[in-house]
Amino acid sequence: MMDYIKERKALLFLQAGLFLFINVYFGFICGTNVYVMDLLYFDMIYVLAAVFWGKNDYERWKRLGEIMERSGEEEETEQRELMGNRLFAFFQKRQQEKEEEISILQDEIREQTEYMTRWVHETKLPLSALKLMNERNPDSELKEEMQEQLERLGQLMNRIVMNGKLSSPQYDTRFEKLMLKDAVMESMKNQSYFLIKEHFQIEMELEGLFVYSDRRWLVYLLDQLIGNSIKYRREEPALFFGGKKLSGEEVVFWVEDKGIGIDREELPYLFDKGYVGSNLRKGDYRSTGMGLYFVKKIARLLRIEIRVESERGEGTRFELYFQGNTDYFIMD
Repeated sequence: MMDYIKERKALLFLQAGLFLFINVYFGFICGTNVYVMDLLYFDMIYVLAAVFWGKNDYERWKRLGEIMERSGEEEETEQRELMGNRLFAFFQKRQQEKEEEISILQDEIREQTEYMTRWVHETKLPLSALKLMNERNPDSELKEEMQEQLERLGQLMNRIVMNGKLSSPQYDTRFEKLMLKDAVMESMKNQSYFLIKEHFQIEMELEGLFVYSDRRWLVYLLDQLIGNSIKYRREEPALFFGGKKLSGEEVVFWVEDKGIGIDREELPYLFDKGYVGSNLRKGDYRSTGMGLYFVKKIARLLRIEIRVESERGEGTRFELYFQGNTDYFIMD
């Protein structure tokens, strides 16, 4: 009601002024010519007419306000819907652009990986030729040094290929049922030159143990662990491979050495990218700190939980927990 009065105050003042003017003019100025009863009768009619008009006008004003309010709400709703549709279209377009960018980057990574793989395979031929040529080297000391560097070069080339594929593992992963002993033997063959050179003692208890995993990635993971054992060896070096079946088809497999070991406070950071540890910081060894970082990435790729136990001077033990993955894969 107060809003109505504020909005119609000019018209209400005009009506009140007209009523006052009529009464003053005909009641006092022309009072000798007008009967008082006629003036009162006119006033009553005027007041009734004003009340009737005011009631109708107030109802029309109220209905008009409701209509305008609904129109405003509908307009606001339409604007919100329009804004929402525009935002949805914008984010959808951005998502499509991001997906296209990701697809392009994945294609580039795949092309680079394929190029690196071809390059490494092409390089294997001259590398093999160098090994054969070195066999005819009459200088035994130089021959031994050359052989060691050629073996390291071969390992580095294999690492380049595997690390490149690790950037897009979804294109290069195949799970299958495999014997743990076969994977260990293949990895030991890859490291055979250094294992023989350093006179490693090998013990293995893996008969009958099998897991569901990707053979190539698992062998590469073992290459890194065995390589670390060779790098951080002590006198009379030794490697122990063992495992046992847990509940269901879960298997725990361990690789244990008798090397220089790792300080306990360094264990939480062992798999961090680029972490080299105190041994390497003292300058005793050369390393990039990437080997165990890739071990962790491969373990995550293969759904393997990996744990490590070590003490300074007491060697290191890596434990790999394999899940029963038969529910996830279709295999013979």
